Amino acid sequence: MDAAPEIISAAAARLAAAGIDEPMREARILARAAPDDAAFQSFIARREKREPVAYILGRREFWSLELEVTPAVLIPRPDTETLVEAALTEFKQAQPARVLDLGTGSGAILIALLKEWPRALGMGIDKSAAALAVAGRNALRHGVADRMDLREGDWSKGITERFDLVISNPPYIGENEFAHLDPDVRNYEPAEALLSGQDGLKDIERIAKALPDLMTPHGRVIVEIGYKQAAGASHIFTTAGLEIVRMAKDLAGHDRALVARLPQTAGG
Repeated sequence: MDAAPEIISAAAARLAAAGIDEPMREARILARAAPDDAAFQSFIARREKREPVAYILGRREFWSLELEVTPAVLIPRPDTETLVEAALTEFKQAQPARVLDLGTGSGAILIALLKEWPRALGMGIDKSAAALAVAGRNALRHGVADRMDLREGDWSKGITERFDLVISNPPYIGENEFAHLDPDVRNYEPAEALLSGQDGLKDIERIAKALPDLMTPHGRVIVEIGYKQAAGASHIFTTAGLEIVRMAKDLAGHDRALVARLPQTAGG
């Protein structure tokens, strides 16, 4: 919609009053997406209630790919691109044959990697059938559905295959921290994709314990963590028998992705 400047300004004022950080920018984004003024006013009313723009528009860009998002999935974030970058660094000599994405959600991470690695096969696991439906549509849209096996499941339960790369953006928000999240996140994004016990490490621990039975001998695991969780997550992984390779930092310089491997023999 080509809205008049005064309409945009009025909408931005409403968003500012609702506590939106960049009201003019968001008003312009919503105006461009709206087919008419009625739709635009509806978009603004929804955003005033702090519904995320990605859910209003039904899409979000990740790794230069436009992805469908719905309230069934976590909204992909730039920090999570750290996992993709870390994976490309770890496998810069030769792409992995098989990739496992635990808690695939919208499929963002796995689809990005399959686009980068045209010979790789991927498996995405999620306990939400609604999330898997979104991931399936995104896979079709980006031409990787024939290399992407989507399964409903509880983390790694029932998986018998081994993978060169296991990657995951699991829930890692602690129960006390959840109450302090922005209302955009706390009130709209799926809590089961965010909350993970008192300290936020419950699901990371479950994943770590399963890894020795999921990875090929020279494989890698890359897991997103909270910016204060490097020490706790590292302890969990080493206790599970893995070696920490490195921590990959996000755009703000925080530890964001833990990279680990199985213990290597003297010749490996």
